[in-house]
Amino acid sequence: MISKNTAYLSRLDHLRFFAALLVAAYHFHGGPALVASLNPLTVFVKEGETGVSLFMVLSGFILTVIASGKELDYKKFVYNRFIRIYPLYLTMIFLAAYASNRTVDFLQFLQLISPVANVGHFMGSTKFPHLWTIAVEFQFYLIFPFFVGFLAKYGARYIFGVVLLALSVRTMLFIRDTTVIDAAYSTIVGRIDQFCVGMMMALIFRTRSRLFSSPIALIISLVGAYLWFVFFSKITLGGYYGEASAYNPIWIISPTIEALVWAGVALAYLQQKWQMPRFLDTSLCYLGGISFSMYAWHFPIVQLFGRLTPELSVSWYWSFLFVVLPAIIAVSSLSYYIIEKPFFSLRTSYVKKPSQSLNGLFVENNSLEVSKQESAQN
Repeated sequence: MISKNTAYLSRLDHLRFFAALLVAAYHFHGGPALVASLNPLTVFVKEGETGVSLFMVLSGFILTVIASGKELDYKKFVYNRFIRIYPLYLTMIFLAAYASNRTVDFLQFLQLISPVANVGHFMGSTKFPHLWTIAVEFQFYLIFPFFVGFLAKYGARYIFGVVLLALSVRTMLFIRDTTVIDAAYSTIVGRIDQFCVGMMMALIFRTRSRLFSSPIALIISLVGAYLWFVFFSKITLGGYYGEASAYNPIWIISPTIEALVWAGVALAYLQQKWQMPRFLDTSLCYLGGISFSMYAWHFPIVQLFGRLTPELSVSWYWSFLFVVLPAIIAVSSLSYYIIEKPFFSLRTSYVKKPSQSLNGLFVENNSLEVSKQESAQN
């Protein structure tokens, strides 16, 4: 999978697969269906919607790594993101419209194929309600070249300012409406923090990598993530669908905290020096490569299995691992090779020239282990 803009970080694909796995497990038998528990498996699956947060942190991270020391051609950048996202996204939108029993009018369809598909409620009534995240992702793509330019000009304080502004807006929304859960969860007002934290993660990755290279750092970051989700589930009485969630002020800060938690885990994992078995690494890289298709197709598949074999929920984890997940991987593999990959050859280089401003921010980490393979991210 050829990229004209960056080298390939194999462990980044591991994390992409993990994010898709969390979301799929959550939709199969997570969220409100699980009883609160201190079991780490239960905790992460019960709050598995956080896989979306991890995806968005990783997006901000890898795009900023690509832009380090460079200037971007805006039109070519947006074109590349369109080619990467929209072939599969449009396929799913057409399926969503067809599955809606002809209740979609022309204006709704235009909204669905636009970058503001997460505005309104149609998507939630289809078989593909999770696709709202793609709209939020693309909204970030439209502003990212400006953000990375301002990062070069004003430094990290600009990104801190964006996060502070987002926190302020969510605070004002909560004071006005006594709730901010929808804005925090399903719009860029809540998710912009996570992209920005990913951008800051890229700065740390390039300049302070040794802080996270110890196995102890990975353990601490995982424990920190576990403790946060235990606390979050407890204070909301069950996460997004919890009894105390809708009017809980925790949603003002939870997108930011989730982003920081996952940035710590990702930084530590990417910087580990130990090697995993080659077969496992290759398998996880492959699964990470098809993670977009996995995310797009998982919801109708878990719904199908839930309806055809409701008894699977008795031991949901075994059913998920040995029945549902293989089905998701099989469909996603076919989708990847038929819908996604053929468009990769149409991508172009969007890097214009080195940027002296960005070169000042990013000090290349010469000890960084980068795979000779090439990334499908862009």
